[in-house]
Amino acid sequence: MKAIAEDLVSGEKIEVDISDESLKELESLAKDRVSDEKLQGYIDNLDLSADAKALIASILSKAVKLGEMVIRVGKRIVEIVILIASKFPNATFGLILGLLVGALVSAIPLIGGLLGAFVLPIAAAFGLATGYMNDIRDENLRQKIAAASAMFNPLSGEVHVAGE
Repeated sequence: MKAIAEDLVSGEKIEVDISDESLKELESLAKDRVSDEKLQGYIDNLDLSADAKALIASILSKAVKLGEMVIRVGKRIVEIVILIASKFPNATFGLILGLLVGALVSAIPLIGGLLGAFVLPIAAAFGLATGYMNDIRDENLRQKIAAASAMFNPLSGEVHVAGE
């Protein structure tokens, strides 16, 4: 089945080939799992700056219209990130701590620029891996990540720019 997908923000349209099976999966992706009010309440309660919350709100607004169906891709992504961060705090904390250490090394005068380019990704990866090892003993993280990524599998169909 061919369908026209439209980015609701930019108005860009592309033609997409979608199987009937993928269409049914996309219909389930289009259904709301968490109310907007509950998600916004969770974001409002985060200990983040107003700029960070505004960035999250801009991600929430990203959506794609496929035929008559509106898929709120940004909302799904934020839901998944919040779910993983709340269910697996060790991996989240490890990544944040690694990024913080890398940023601190980058801030060292004269040599920070040189060292930071190497230390930041290594420290972030090490922090994530350490936290992940603590969480993976649970086996739930792998299952949650696989389930979260599988939700977007129907979007991997063949894509053509409309009008070409």
